[in-house]
Parts: sequence; C-alpha cells; structure tokens
Amino acid sequence: MPHTTEIPVLWSHMDANGHVNNGVYQSYFDEARIQALEQEGFSIQEMREKKVGPVMLKAELSYHKPLHHPDAVRIETGFRDMSKIKGKVVQNMYRISDGALVCEAIFSALFFDFERNRPWKLPDTFLEKFRTDEEVKV
Repeated sequence: MPHTTEIPVLWSHMDANGHVNNGVYQSYFDEARIQALEQEGFSIQEMREKKVGPVMLKAELSYHKPLHHPDAVRIETGFRDMSKIKGKVVQNMYRISDGALVCEAIFSALFFDFERNRPWKLPDTFLEKFRTDEEVKV
C-alpha cells in the first residue's frame, strides 16, 4: 500500500496565472517522499547523524490538472525497482476537493554518503521489505 501525505495549497504557491506554480509541485512531492521515508524508518535526524540522504537523479512529471487556492492535495508515494544503492519513487498527486489526478511523477534516486562523497548502500531490511511487499506501486 502506498504512503499517503496531505498538503494544503498556500496562497503564496500561486503564480501570475492564478494557479499553483509548476515548480511548487516538486516541493510537494519532496515533502511526501520525506514523510514516506520517515514512515519506513529512515528518520531525518538519523540520516543527518550518519551524513547520508536521498539524492534525486532524474525527475519525470506529467501535469494533468491545475491546482488553486484554497485546496489541498493527497500524494501517494511508492518505491519500486530498488537495488542496493538506487531506485525509483513513484508518486501520484490528487486534488482533495474532487479527487482529480493532478500530476504523476517518477523520480530516480540514490542514497548518498556525503562524508565519503559516494553512493551509500541501503540496509537489507529496507530492500527486503519491498521484496516482501512485491514493491509498492502507485
């Protein structure tokens, strides 16, 4: 089952055309990814202590519907194609007011060891979870 995050649309997220600026969508997705990692046991505090963290390699976004203030979004986040150092984060964003699919995203990412300046290997427990769950897909 995918992780779910709800985020309100703020007035400050609006652009000159009266809808949420497309760049803001990535910040929504970023927040949902971090919350999903937290739910999987990767605490931000622990990552900072170990000096490791996720790094996005590629972002693919498909925009379907506009967002406006005041509304909120529900983002479903899943992980797939996981290997020891990289994988994909698949996310779908829905408008809460009517349930419409607003944006789909696929992010290719890896975990990085900032102290050693190289990729960091994911713990086996994380990889095993996705083998057991047959990889979460949204």
